[in-house]
Amino acid sequence: MKLSKLTLVTVSLVFSAVFISAYAQTKHRKFDKIQNYLDEATSNNLVGVSIYIKSPKLGKWIGTSGYSNLEEKIPLKETDIFGLASIGKTYIAVAVLKLVEEGKIGLDDKIEKYLPGEIIAGFPTAKDVTIRHLLGHTSGLYNYNRNPELNELYLTGNLKLDTLSHINALRRYAYGKTEHTKPLGEYKYSSTNYLFLAMIMDKVVPEGHETYMRERLIKRYGLKHTYYKETPPERLVEHYGDIDQNNITENLSKETIETTNWYSGDDGVYAPIVQASLFLERLMKGKILNQQTLKEMTTWNDEKDPDYGLGLMADKSFPYKFLMGHSGRGIGITTDLYYFPKQDMTVAIFCNSGLRSASGDYAKTYHKMRKKIIKKLFLF
Repeated sequence: MKLSKLTLVTVSLVFSAVFISAYAQTKHRKFDKIQNYLDEATSNNLVGVSIYIKSPKLGKWIGTSGYSNLEEKIPLKETDIFGLASIGKTYIAVAVLKLVEEGKIGLDDKIEKYLPGEIIAGFPTAKDVTIRHLLGHTSGLYNYNRNPELNELYLTGNLKLDTLSHINALRRYAYGKTEHTKPLGEYKYSSTNYLFLAMIMDKVVPEGHETYMRERLIKRYGLKHTYYKETPPERLVEHYGDIDQNNITENLSKETIETTNWYSGDDGVYAPIVQASLFLERLMKGKILNQQTLKEMTTWNDEKDPDYGLGLMADKSFPYKFLMGHSGRGIGITTDLYYFPKQDMTVAIFCNSGLRSASGDYAKTYHKMRKKIIKKLFLF
């Protein structure tokens, strides 16, 4: 029996509709499962979690769970703003690389060209350190904000950062220290690198690095609700943690805002999850830096086992194969922002509960949730 062309087209359309419907249901079931993982985490230790997922296969989806304000039981919304912690390093790296493109900084310039002699003398390897070393954490410079004395004073409330200048922080907590460092050229994560990059930008741009960040990076790329070293006037979440390590959640918003506004280069950025994700997507698509500069940024310290480029973390692991982006960890904030090039996928997870200095139960809850999300996205 012969079928007419109209019948064949109709049958084809029916099968296509069935396939699209089945795919849509599978996609929605995947997101429903991820929503369940968020809800499970916020019922166990974590106050609020927001997630952003975007790829050609899955489309775009944003999920939230828990509270932006635990005391007032205000539900977390996708437009709420978080402190990003060390994700701010990627923003600073991009700003520095823009200055490289403008010819105002050379990647292989030595930092002694820009910084005071006192700072250079304060670190054993500083005389030979370049801008590239700072961006890639291969300078061998001691990490000032991990100094045990500084951390103890801060966590006990006995140190007010608004009375401490950055140069005095270096004098007291970094000069001459060599513990937990590696030789020049070897990777060792250190926030000192990014404080120095901010200082170098202050030397290079007349308006200073803060204005450069706000006007030439944030405003220029339309990131209307992104802020650098200034408290957002509205929509900022409350930040929580457990610095007493007694499994009791406490409000650490004051401390989180204090550090976010004080740090220069190594922190300082506030953003809603959608704008932070958009920033990374534009960066990865070559819409912020030119291709040569982006290639420099994504040249890893260890190409066989990637760890860090110039302001970007990297990792090769099953099941996603490869990712690049950055994470942030603070006493009141936990953030992950990554791009997966094999899948052309962006995934961001922002949480207003901090893992740093908290009981291990908080970290277990967060990592269990994240592991389930990764499996659901990349395995089944």
